[in-house]
Amino acid sequence: MKKLIVLPLIMAVMFLTWGSVAPACAQDSTKDDKPTFYHLVPGTYVNGWPRFTMTYPKDWVERPPMGAGSVFRAYASAPYPSPHLSVVVVPSIPLDRLAEAFLPPMKAMGFTDVTVVSDRPSRLRDGTPAREIDVRGVQNGGPIDLVYLATNKGGVLIHVSLISYGGKVGDDQKAILYSLQFEPDKDKPMKVPPDVQEFLDKHSNDIVSHDLAKVMTHYSDRYLNSGEKKGEVERFWRWMIGSVTSINGTVTDFVPAGDKAYLAGFVTGNFGIGTTRETSIIKENGEWKWYGNQREVVP
Repeated sequence: MKKLIVLPLIMAVMFLTWGSVAPACAQDSTKDDKPTFYHLVPGTYVNGWPRFTMTYPKDWVERPPMGAGSVFRAYASAPYPSPHLSVVVVPSIPLDRLAEAFLPPMKAMGFTDVTVVSDRPSRLRDGTPAREIDVRGVQNGGPIDLVYLATNKGGVLIHVSLISYGGKVGDDQKAILYSLQFEPDKDKPMKVPPDVQEFLDKHSNDIVSHDLAKVMTHYSDRYLNSGEKKGEVERFWRWMIGSVTSINGTVTDFVPAGDKAYLAGFVTGNFGIGTTRETSIIKENGEWKWYGNQREVVP
């Protein structure tokens, strides 16, 4: 039981950092509104790998990812406390044991009187097997209702959730969770230009060699990823780099854009398999560096 709960959370922190840290990238108001894995369109979230989309109210506001495996969060525009959406990608675990895995972390975060109201098998709109779990409890003296929808895909567990403060998550809000839709034709490995592959290989090799100074040379000083800057990435690697003994990245989508490029994919290593959260790179002085999605997100 301890292994079931703890390992996925630890591994999630590790695998999300091949390029270091949240899928969706570089929002640019001059672009069209066609959702892509690198262009965030209000109301539509697109995950790089595994490729899937979700829709949510357009007036909801993006917040920084939080916790192991967190790749996207959006809050209702109403004053706090307000409902919010969370998207998490972590190593796979059996769907029928998810409720067991959720309870200890919730209690550790200060939730009390935590109770699983329902735990039932379900399906996404395309028929993909899923699990819906409704958990209720108390936070800061007030009631909360947290509904999870989870499914396994490509060796990872995708779980999306909505939390409601002071009331029950309604069927209209559950529809946000069930908007999850896969695009499997976007998940196949592909080749990238030789100089990009060289950059990715060097970054992986420097991580495995535990050379923090070299690892950080692969990040632009202008790096910004959903509010996170280069200094925060360095603090993460200082804490985690010694645990990585093998790491290899696979690219599943690549979009060149002059001195920038956008990529999606996954990483494998001694920690298992997981999505590449970082998707934007920039060429500076002839060398590719991680650039981030360049989005400043309200804390």
